[in-house]
Amino acid sequence: MSGSQGAGVRSTRRVQAWMTPYAVCAVVLAVGGAGCKGNHGGPTASAPTVASTPTARVLPSPVEQAEALAEDVQTYLDQNAWPAAEAKFRQLRAVGEKLASVGVAETKRSAYVNALDSLAAAIARRSRAGALTAGNRVSRVVAGIMADYPTKVPVDVTLMDVAGRDALYAAQQGRWSDAAKATAELGRSYTAVQVHVRGRDPALDRRVTGEIARLQRAVASRAPDRATSVAQALLEDVDRIEQTF
Repeated sequence: MSGSQGAGVRSTRRVQAWMTPYAVCAVVLAVGGAGCKGNHGGPTASAPTVASTPTARVLPSPVEQAEALAEDVQTYLDQNAWPAAEAKFRQLRAVGEKLASVGVAETKRSAYVNALDSLAAAIARRSRAGALTAGNRVSRVVAGIMADYPTKVPVDVTLMDVAGRDALYAAQQGRWSDAAKATAELGRSYTAVQVHVRGRDPALDRRVTGEIARLQRAVASRAPDRATSVAQALLEDVDRIEQTF
């Protein structure tokens, strides 16, 4: 997501996790009670054993919706479209009420509620800077929830997106210590997926590596215009990284 163009909805690329044969068995057992045999015609698998396989989990729909809505809120806030941002915020509240029913841990649900409360307060004050920062905090909490589930696009890429927006907002607001922390997080998160990106698109890898270095220099020199420009370019390349998975 760029600061000028907003995030858009990209969650469908992130959540299409591959299902293992055991996960397929879990579905068959849950629906029809029929047994599943191994690759060599072995004994029928039992339902409790298959259902407990971690890879059988999928990202719950409310979590997927929350990821997209948090980005949509920031898109509208960036445009000063307050009524639209408020509408998306109400949807975020409604989605949050479904998290318990899909098994999200209580500590993470509490973090989600706290992040929404901060966002609500900033929106009520019509503080664009505060609301953007709070909206991205919601995205960070949702990324933490996503980390508990298999996703097609690694959560490290989601965290690059979050850190890139943190760096962007902090640079725009003159919070240089926060901008430096966010830039460092960007570099760490990219390290986790760099081998994959380099193998798929060497030019993209070189560009992202250069952009992270330039953002570090711009933040160190406290150059808001340069830092903003580089952060926006990086966020656009995070979209391209997502497309390599």
